[in-house]
Amino acid sequence: TTYDRDWHFFETVFFVLIGVFGGVYGGLCIKFNLKVTALRKRYLANRVVQEVAVLAVLTTAIAYANRFTKQDMGELLGVLLQECKDTNGVLCAPDRAREAIWALFWATVIRIGGTVLAYGCKVPCGIFVPSMAIGASFGRMLGAIAQEMHRAHPKWALFSQCAPDTPCITPATYAFLGAAAAMCGVTKVTVAVVVIMYELTGALNFIVPTMIVVMVARIIGDAIVEGGISEQLILLNGLPFLDEAEIEQINELSESSAHISVAAIMRPVDDAFVLPAVGLSLGDLMQLLADSARDGIRGFPVVDNLHDLRVVGYVLRDNIGRALEAISAERDQDTPVVFGAGTLESRRSLINLAELVNTSPVTVRPQLSAETTIEIFCKLGPRVILVTGEDGGHLLGLLTRKDVLRQIRTAHRDDDDDM
Repeated sequence: TTYDRDWHFFETVFFVLIGVFGGVYGGLCIKFNLKVTALRKRYLANRVVQEVAVLAVLTTAIAYANRFTKQDMGELLGVLLQECKDTNGVLCAPDRAREAIWALFWATVIRIGGTVLAYGCKVPCGIFVPSMAIGASFGRMLGAIAQEMHRAHPKWALFSQCAPDTPCITPATYAFLGAAAAMCGVTKVTVAVVVIMYELTGALNFIVPTMIVVMVARIIGDAIVEGGISEQLILLNGLPFLDEAEIEQINELSESSAHISVAAIMRPVDDAFVLPAVGLSLGDLMQLLADSARDGIRGFPVVDNLHDLRVVGYVLRDNIGRALEAISAERDQDTPVVFGAGTLESRRSLINLAELVNTSPVTVRPQLSAETTIEIFCKLGPRVILVTGEDGGHLLGLLTRKDVLRQIRTAHRDDDDDM
């Protein structure tokens, strides 16, 4: 698709509105999708097939009623981004403009709801094309509204730049800009979106409008929620990821942190939640999970016993919670829970969670410099680093990214105060 008609300065008002829509859509889509994802993990983890079936039935029943939602999204984008060469079709016929505007409005609403509910379910899908379809539907609707305003009131001062008896507004370009705004709003990608949209259309004369809508969408989206939907899902799922801001902070601090040892910044074992491999009951473990959830703890070092503190591994709290959901109702609260092999006689009478334990966690010595530890976090991306004694087995403490940053900043503040 190429657009041979140029844009007018007064259309900047409509471009800003498209950018505002893209930012609001992106921010609200991220916020509500995170809530849906949290509910999905909590209540639908074991009902994957049922969830997909319900989503498919709802999507079919609701989408089929609208001429623009029952089309394949790729085909829909081709229709919405196509300029009108004649007056055939609902998008191009002047006497059917009101019908097209309302159909596009409801198509936008339906697709937003479907995207929020479906993104993240156990079906291969993405966010780029749905967001582009949503933005294109809104943009084409706004373009049709602007075109109808010009047809009804061609003498308005707003349209003074328009030449008489010639098309002044091209709704297809608004669809093109809407697709860019929505994609930027949900992914928070800016320059790449401008380049992608240019490569799709070759519309060099619309580079500036594309930059306008993308800039507005990014500002509005960041005001609602920081980071794109991928970054937010990474945080929600607790994946070991360092974003650019954290890496910049770490690089600034690491240059002067060589004199700081791990022992000075680690969280001592006495202040951490530690699980013994044997000796816990189901009731004790459930209480420990509840207490750690309030403190935002995401995992536990596992040791052979609370006296020797020999490291067995590391286990995530969410994994324990999901495993216990399926069996806790069938077992007594005094049922033993182990994170090891157990004896043959007791295997049937206990709950064995050994398969959940990562038996090869990243470990360091307390004498190691904080600078090296920071490098481990950046390059290996572990959730947590365990600090062990010289023998490599006795647990002394643990480190997270937040612990490292907080302790190093505190140390630097103390140095500044002394100076």
